Amino acid sequence: MAPLRANVIPVFMLHRIENKDLGISGHSVESIETALRFINEHGYQGVSIEQISDALANNIPLPKNSVAFTLDDGFAEQAEVALPLFEKHKIPVTLFLATDMLDKKSWSWDYKLEYIIQHTKHKQVKTILAGQPFTADIASYDQKRSFTRKIRWFLKAYSIGETHKSVQHLAHSLDVQVPIEAPAQYRSMTWQQAKQAESNYVQFGPHTCAHNVLSQLSGEEAKQEIERSWQRIQEELSNPCPVFCYPTGRPNVDFGMREKQIVANAGFKSALSAESGYIDIKNKHKNDIYSLNRFAFPNTLTDFKQYCSWIERAKNLALFR
Repeated sequence: MAPLRANVIPVFMLHRIENKDLGISGHSVESIETALRFINEHGYQGVSIEQISDALANNIPLPKNSVAFTLDDGFAEQAEVALPLFEKHKIPVTLFLATDMLDKKSWSWDYKLEYIIQHTKHKQVKTILAGQPFTADIASYDQKRSFTRKIRWFLKAYSIGETHKSVQHLAHSLDVQVPIEAPAQYRSMTWQQAKQAESNYVQFGPHTCAHNVLSQLSGEEAKQEIERSWQRIQEELSNPCPVFCYPTGRPNVDFGMREKQIVANAGFKSALSAESGYIDIKNKHKNDIYSLNRFAFPNTLTDFKQYCSWIERAKNLALFR
């Protein structure tokens, strides 16, 4: 069954790194390190996103059983905890930065939303957002998390102006004062940390400036978000990765042909979505170079092994026959 896996590459995307003291839910250090150790001990080869892009464009062969990793956003714990793990195990990783976070210009509305719901003392919410009434119990952690997810997906369908207005209204409804600067739980990494982290194994790429969903913006606003974030990466870092990563990343929902054309015109080699699936190295025409697939980093080592081996590939082929 090994040939099933030989022609495709899994790219894993990670976000927050767990920190119980700060209330950060995310990937545990143990799960990441166990996965990286598995890669090195079982005949897999870590490659970078730029290597994959070059392979697709120029028919450059990649090592057998290649695997790639990405991190999104640019939080402090990603620089302080996650990147050293990849460096330690000598496995490439690309961190896609929302550059306004590092420039301390703003913190994203979706994290403000999470902050509001986590920090309210209300046990129930009853409000109207973007003309839609919402009522929910938010007494427990799970209820808060469920409501946050529901509102986040709901607001992504609206303009960025309406989204910001709704977040402010929810803060007022739940009696939460949102800090101007990101609190410790949402602290970003710094440009100095990024410069120090750059190496043969660590690269950085653009993830817009303000981490807004691009389809919420006008064409000119989307263009500015894409181009300015790339400009800031080039200004600050010595080895920027010429691959773009869409915020949220649902094809034809969070981005579409308009955004893909902007990315292509900006000279990027490729771009990453959040659509689950492999990158097909042998049948290159099956890939959309400006909407490449990624897998969410699995919660268990068993699932991770399946994605790395032929098992998940076989399941996908059986499902879509």
